[in-house]
Order: sequence, then structure tokens, then C-alpha cells
Amino acid sequence: MNICHTCQVPTSDRAELTIDELASGAGTTTRRIRSLQTLGLLPHPELRGRTGLYGPRHRARLAAILRLQDRGFSLESQGELFRALEAGRSLADVLGVAEPAAPGDPGPGADTAELYGFAELQPATATRRRGPGRPLLSVVPTTVWDESEAS
Repeated sequence: MNICHTCQVPTSDRAELTIDELASGAGTTTRRIRSLQTLGLLPHPELRGRTGLYGPRHRARLAAILRLQDRGFSLESQGELFRALEAGRSLADVLGVAEPAAPGDPGPGADTAELYGFAELQPATATRRRGPGRPLLSVVPTTVWDESEAS
């Protein structure tokens, strides 16, 4: 049995917890958990008789909610994010912006070797590995000026 670091109440390592165990493990109250359920942010527990049991999914969601609240996200904004997550939408969809470029993709308007006619200087293996749009400075050789040899 573990001890909650916030409230020093014993917690359980069991997969299924009661609402009291979930609240003490998360450092919150049962009232707050029930409020989050009413708002639709936290799923309702699985009922066994008259006892509601909470699993790892509930613990993870509750931890995320509390972490986001600490970072300043309102419960309403969290609801929007969780609904988008459950619908399979991306953050870009939620924000209404274009998807970010993939790593290694310079994006539109970037200085590329193709733009300046240096594409033929790229080794064929580099073109296959990195694809088109390799940054210009990665294919143009640079010269280091050594001032000790200058007169």
C-alpha cells in the first residue's frame, strides 16, 4: 500500500478503486470527481452492485484533468480537447490551423536546393533519404576563412 504524497492517506495499488481511493490517490475530493463526471470530463465508474469501481483509464484521465487545471486550462476548454481526442481529431483541427510540417520538411517558402538550381549537387542517396526540399545550406559547401594565412 502506498501513501498519497499530498494528503498522506493510504492508497491502493489495485487495478480497481472506489471513489474514495481514487480521490485520495489523486490528492482531490470525491465531490470534485463527481463534479467532473457531471460535466462529462471523467467517465462514470463501472458499477458492481452499489459500488462504483474506477480503473486505470479513470486514474489517467483524472491526472490529466488536474494537471491541465494546474496549467490554467478551464474545464470548458478541457472538455473541448477531450471530445476532440475521443473523436480522433488532431490538435490542429481543434485550433483551426494547418497541420505542422513533418520533421525534415522545410515547408513552403523555405530556401531549398531546388529553388536555386542546386538539386543536381545533392547525392542521389540523400535525395531518396530526405526527399525534395532539402535546405540550401546543407548542399552548398562552406569555406572557413583562416585569418592566420591571410596577408
